[in-house]
Amino acid sequence: MSIKDKVIFGLLGVLLIAGVYFQVMAGDMKSRMSELNIKDNEHLDVIDKEFREGLRQFDLKFEGRGKHIRKAQEDIVSNTNLINEKANQLSDNIEEVQYNLDEYSRVTNKKIDRTNNDVTDLQDSFDSQRRLTSRKLSDLEQTLTQLKNEVKDLQDPDKDKKK
Repeated sequence: MSIKDKVIFGLLGVLLIAGVYFQVMAGDMKSRMSELNIKDNEHLDVIDKEFREGLRQFDLKFEGRGKHIRKAQEDIVSNTNLINEKANQLSDNIEEVQYNLDEYSRVTNKKIDRTNNDVTDLQDSFDSQRRLTSRKLSDLEQTLTQLKNEVKDLQDPDKDKKK
């Protein structure tokens, strides 16, 4: 065997040893890689479970809040309807009170007008009665004066003759 063949066999041996070394290293890497993949999948499953549990809890919270929001919206709508109903009733009551006040005002004005007319009639009647009484009193005074004069004349007939 020549040196050339020994070098080629040596190189071939080194290449073969290097190939076996790389094959062992690749197998070790593959086993480590599959172990990492398994652990990664397990880790992903744990993270995924935690994430899904967190999402489920948030969904439950949001569903609870959604229920509260829907209830609050329904309460707002029912309160708005109640307010509108009470406002309509209040408006009707205000109109009724206004009508009653107007009617009371009309009746009161009529009564005041009648009372004023009665007072005017009584004033006229009183003035008429006073004039009549005054005239009668005047007539009585005049009659009294005449009677006094006549009585005097009857008592003193001489005085009339003297004059």
